[in-house]
Amino acid sequence: MTRLAELQSDPAFQQAVLAVRGAASTLSGRAVTAEEASFLVGIALATFASSGGLNEPSLSRLARFSDTVGQNETVDSLMKH
Repeated sequence: MTRLAELQSDPAFQQAVLAVRGAASTLSGRAVTAEEASFLVGIALATFASSGGLNEPSLSRLARFSDTVGQNETVDSLMKH
């Protein structure tokens, strides 16, 4: 299983996709696909994390899906180097 597939199979991610899909469908007036909603959730997570909106342990949980962060490293420790 790839890291992206692991993230997308996470129950919290799936709940976010369902919520975004419903909201985006209502706002746009058309049925938003699950793939479109998943893309929007991914963008929101990346933007929120990059803007400093997440703290440990949330950043570590998201960082484990990145190929550049080791399994036992935290985002905090990487930022100090």
